[in-house]
Amino acid sequence: MANAFVDQMKNLGLRHGEKAGVAAASAVFLLCVSWAATVKTIDTTPEQIKSAAQQSDTNLSRHEDRPHIIEVLEKKGIKDTEFSKVVDNQIKNALVADNYKSVREWVVPEPGAGLIRGTPALIAVTELFAYPGRGGLYVYELDKDGNRVPAPPEKVEAKPKRKRKKRRSNSGGGGMMGGMGGMGGMMGGAAKKKSRKSQADIDREAKEERARQERELRAKLAGADTSTKEAQPKASEADDVDEGGKEITKGYRWVAITGVLDHGKMLANYREALKNPAIAHPNYRRLDLQRQSLDDSGRWSDWENVDQDKNYLVLDNFPEEDEELVPETFRPKYLNDPLPLLKAGLWEKVHIAKFVPKEKKELPEDTAPAGMMGGAGMMGGRGGGMKGGMMPGMGSMMGGMGSSESVGDFWKSEEKLVQVRALDFTVEPDTIYRYRLRIVVFNPNKGREDIDYGVDNKAEDLYGPWSAATDPVSMPPDIMPYAMGSMPPSPKSDIKARFQVVRFNPSDGVTVPKMFEAAPGEIIGEPRTAKIPVSDGSGEKSKTIDFNSRQIVLDISGGGLQALPSGLVGPAFERPVLALVLRDDGSVVIHGEPEDMMNEVRKDIESNYQHELKLSDKERKSSTGTGMMGMMQMMMGGGMGSQSGGR
Repeated sequence: MANAFVDQMKNLGLRHGEKAGVAAASAVFLLCVSWAATVKTIDTTPEQIKSAAQQSDTNLSRHEDRPHIIEVLEKKGIKDTEFSKVVDNQIKNALVADNYKSVREWVVPEPGAGLIRGTPALIAVTELFAYPGRGGLYVYELDKDGNRVPAPPEKVEAKPKRKRKKRRSNSGGGGMMGGMGGMGGMMGGAAKKKSRKSQADIDREAKEERARQERELRAKLAGADTSTKEAQPKASEADDVDEGGKEITKGYRWVAITGVLDHGKMLANYREALKNPAIAHPNYRRLDLQRQSLDDSGRWSDWENVDQDKNYLVLDNFPEEDEELVPETFRPKYLNDPLPLLKAGLWEKVHIAKFVPKEKKELPEDTAPAGMMGGAGMMGGRGGGMKGGMMPGMGSMMGGMGSSESVGDFWKSEEKLVQVRALDFTVEPDTIYRYRLRIVVFNPNKGREDIDYGVDNKAEDLYGPWSAATDPVSMPPDIMPYAMGSMPPSPKSDIKARFQVVRFNPSDGVTVPKMFEAAPGEIIGEPRTAKIPVSDGSGEKSKTIDFNSRQIVLDISGGGLQALPSGLVGPAFERPVLALVLRDDGSVVIHGEPEDMMNEVRKDIESNYQHELKLSDKERKSSTGTGMMGMMQMMMGGGMGSQSGGR
C-alpha cells in the first residue's frame, strides 16, 4: 500500500513545482541586476588608450647604447661569463674518446671454466676498392708445365743468386747501397749537362720532375688519406735465396683489390677467446678471393673462386719487387700480394693512402733538378733496386711474449687498422667484374684439449666472413676507342668525331694511345707510327702499331658550336659529341665525349704513357718514383725500400 504523505508531496510538486522554479530564477535575476547597478563603471577613455599605445611604441623603438645596457645589468648583479669563448676553447680542445682508450683491454683470468678456450670471432674486410691495370712485368720465363726456364749459361755465371721473397716468407728492404753503383758516372754527367743548360732550363725541369713525382704518388694510393699519425716501418726478416732463371718482360692484365681490416678488433676477439693476452695474436694465412662477371644481359654470374694457382705462377716467379709505400706494421705479409717490378706501365691504386707514412706522401721542399743525378743510381731513378738490401737481418717484428705457450714466428702488429691487397692476374679483356674476399687464419686451437664444448680443434684453418662486394670494375679491351671531341664539317665532308685509341700489347705490356678521326661509315683507327717507351735506358723508339679497332662509326650527334639562346650574351660553346659505334662482335655501343674524357682509367693511361716516354732514357729499376725522395728512402735504411707483405 502506498504511503499517503508521499502521494501528497508528489501531487504538490506536479501542481506547483514549475511555479517555484520560475520564482527562484526571477529572484536570482533581480539580485544580479541590483548588484550591477551598484558597481562603478570603467572611466578609461579612447584618448588614454591611444596615449598608452604611443608610449609603449616609443619604449620599444628607443635605442639604448650597449655600454648603458651593460652598466644597468652590472648594477643588477648580472655579469658577462664570456660563454662564447668557453665554447670556442672547448671546440679547439675537443676530447676524442679513442685517445684515452686503453690499447689493450684488461683481461682478468677467471678460475676454473674461465680459462677454457673458445673460437675467435673473425671479421670481414671493409673499404674494398678495385682498380684495373695493365703492363709489362719482369718475371721468370716458364715452360708449359709451369717450371722456370733456366737462364743462359753466360748469364748464370755473370749474375749472382738473388734474394727474394717467396710466397710464405717475408722480404727485406732494398738498401741504400743498391742504387749507388752509378754515382760517379752520374756526377760527371751532371756536370756536363749543367754546362750545356741554362738555369731557366734546369729550374723548369726541376718543376716538371716534382709535379711528376706528386702525380705518381697520388696514382699509387687508394682511398682517402685519413691518417692521424706518422706510420713508422719496422725491419723485415731475411729473404730467401732465389735460384733464378731466364728473365723476360711479359704483358699482363690485372685487377688490384685493396681493403682495410680492423686488426685491433681481431686482437680483442682473440683475447676474449683464448684467455691469454700474451698469445692472442691472429696468425693470418691467406686471402680467399671470389669474383662475379657481368654478362651481355646485364646479370651477374654466380660467385666463383679466383684461380690462385694461376696467380701464383706470377707471384712466385719474379726476380725483383717493386717498392712498398705502406710499412710492414700496417701490412700483414700473407694478406698482401707483392708487387712485381714493372718494365712497362705503372702500379695504380695499390696502396691505401692513410697507411702511407708522411715522408713518402710529401716530397722534399728542394727537389734536385732533373738534369742533375737523374740516372738510375743513388737518386733512386726508378730505383728500389734488387731485393735483399743493406740490412737483411734486422730481426723479426716481434718476439715471444714471455708466455708459457709459444707465440709463434709470424706477423704481428699493434696497429688498429691494417691494409689487405689481392692481385688478380686471370682477368679477361672487355669484361666487367666485382670482387669479394675473406681472411683465412690458422686455427689456434688445433690439437688442444683445454677447449670449450663444440670448439673445433681438428681443422687447420678458420674462415672469416665474406666482405661486401666491390663496385664494378671494367677491364678494357686491348684496343679501345674513346670519344674525345669532333672536327667541324666541311663542304666536302660530314662532321667527324675525334677518338683516342688505346692499344695494349699483351706480349710486352706496352700501352700506347693515339688520336684518330672517323666519320659515319668509317673504321676507327689504322696502322700508324707511334713513340714507344722503353725501360733499358736506350731512349724512346718509333714503331708502326696497328691501331685498327675493328669498330665502325654508324652515326654522330652533337659536335660543333652551339650559340646561346636569344637574350643571353656570350660566345658559342662546343657541344659534346655522341658516337654510335658498331663493334666487331656485332653489338652497338654509344661513346659519349663527357664520359670518355673523364674516364679515370683512360686518363691514367695517357699520363702514364707521357711519363714513361720522358723516362725512356733511364734504366727502370722501380715504378714508384725518381729524384730526391728515392734517395732519402734508401738512406733511411733497408726497411724503407722494397718491402713486401704478400704471399
